[in-house]
Amino acid sequence: MTTPTNSAERPDLATTAQAEPTPAGAATDKRALRPPWTRNRIVGLAAAAGAVLAIVVSTRQVGVDPQRLIDGWADLGNLLGRMLPVEMPQPSRVVGPILDTLMMAVAGTALALLLSLPLSFLAAANTAPSPAVRAVARAIILGARSIPDLVYALIFVRVLGVGVLPGVLAVAIYSTGMIGKLFADAIEEVDDDVHHAVATVGATRLQAIMTGVVPQVLPSFVSTTLYRLDMNVAASAVLGFVGAGGIGFELYNTLRTLQYQRGLGLALIIIALVVIVERISAAIRASILAHEHSARERRRSRRPARDRPPATGRPRLSPPWTRARLTRQIAVLSAAGLALVSFAGLGISPGALLRAIPELVASIGTFLPPDFASVRDDLGPAIVETLTIAVCATALATALSLPIAFLAARPVAPHPVVYHAARLVIVLSRGLPPLVLALIFVSAFGLGPFAGVIALGLGSIGLTAKLMADAIEHLDPGPRAALRSVGATRVQQATTGVVPQVAPSFVATTLFTLDSTIRSSTIVGIVGAGGIGFITYQSVHTLQFHTTAAVLIVIFVTVFVVERFSDMIRKRIL
Repeated sequence: MTTPTNSAERPDLATTAQAEPTPAGAATDKRALRPPWTRNRIVGLAAAAGAVLAIVVSTRQVGVDPQRLIDGWADLGNLLGRMLPVEMPQPSRVVGPILDTLMMAVAGTALALLLSLPLSFLAAANTAPSPAVRAVARAIILGARSIPDLVYALIFVRVLGVGVLPGVLAVAIYSTGMIGKLFADAIEEVDDDVHHAVATVGATRLQAIMTGVVPQVLPSFVSTTLYRLDMNVAASAVLGFVGAGGIGFELYNTLRTLQYQRGLGLALIIIALVVIVERISAAIRASILAHEHSARERRRSRRPARDRPPATGRPRLSPPWTRARLTRQIAVLSAAGLALVSFAGLGISPGALLRAIPELVASIGTFLPPDFASVRDDLGPAIVETLTIAVCATALATALSLPIAFLAARPVAPHPVVYHAARLVIVLSRGLPPLVLALIFVSAFGLGPFAGVIALGLGSIGLTAKLMADAIEHLDPGPRAALRSVGATRVQQATTGVVPQVAPSFVATTLFTLDSTIRSSTIVGIVGAGGIGFITYQSVHTLQFHTTAAVLIVIFVTVFVVERFSDMIRKRIL
């Protein structure tokens, strides 16, 4: 029996049926295939036009000149020629600084983890006790990550003195901002049914969180912590530029005294150190994710348990001691032991940390009130220069990362050899910190923002290309397979079957790179590569802390506005 269709209730079908015989109806159908002019589409096109305009204006502002670029690369070639042959330093001179760098990264990450855990639960909407508490926690997290770790180290060295303690505290505070944000986002994405189910059987708030939330977010917590540890190793390697210890102090002194051959040897050691730590961390993360995936599949394949009589008394809320739980506990204890060894190796006792807190709190008074008048004429041009450096560096990093990403993605790479070579380029490019690149390019291109653009652009390739390549590897293979089955070339498959799928992810990656380069562009001025970093360094170095406070406020507001704008664009486009 067929149910009649009321054309009045389905005007689309009625209109189509009447319009099919006429050519005008066909034209109407063709017009219907065009994407509608939605608000999101208008925002996306406006953002694209604004991005092109910003790149053009920033390029002119920075002074990108083809002839200058050619001459600069020639000077860079001469500089690299003076660095050869490589002079590797004596092991007895670098073993200590290398260990200090590693222990600073571990200790700083451990402190950040301790600070981030309570903040993240207070900042997550589903675990915060109230909206006001959540807003305060989110503000603390945003404030912590708005100021780069090198700026923190610069200030802490002037307050606490030269040594590794300022470096550890700088790494810890800046990492708290990133780890706390990612932790809070992970908590908000958990299955709330488990959380509520535990609460309904009489669990306290803490028991509900520990039993219903923590097991779900633990893999994400571990992965985020390991990822931040990778970044902190690279960060700790340059904190010595401002007197915070580690191998960066040796590299800075070497380059400052024009010992280029020995400086290249130290730079290669830093690259090797960062790459080794990243490979170990990546292997651990992959093992954790594989274990979590297999455990999830086992849970799905289990049959529902038979009904059991309700338990008497207070229900047992603690999870059973399975092999997986025992392994996790051993890993946690091992990590805690490594952190304690790092603190002991650096000579930082709990008492030293406790004494540093009142010193830092007392030093806040020396920064207040902020003095905007002393830098009124310089602050505006400096922040504009910082933004233009970031925009140009992001454009450069994106342009260079796109071909590398397609070569480093297994589904579209032309050959396994090419795939592994591209992945090696990504890993190596992440090994050398942007500040070291800025110091090198300042020597080749001279002082100013142009060197900062080249340094930040090349220094951002590793992360940008990796995120893009990972997005390509996780795409749906169906459209590309369909194109291949009808004889499409490899280029046609990539442009038609790959690009439309990964375009939103590429936009998000570009905006993330812009956020990162804005923070980095506030510090390259320390070595003369333009931007607001030079004013920051001079004000701290000359103990003009009121001026420093004004500069930090401007940096915070700039980062906050750009981050909010980027989030708005991501939500509208994606």
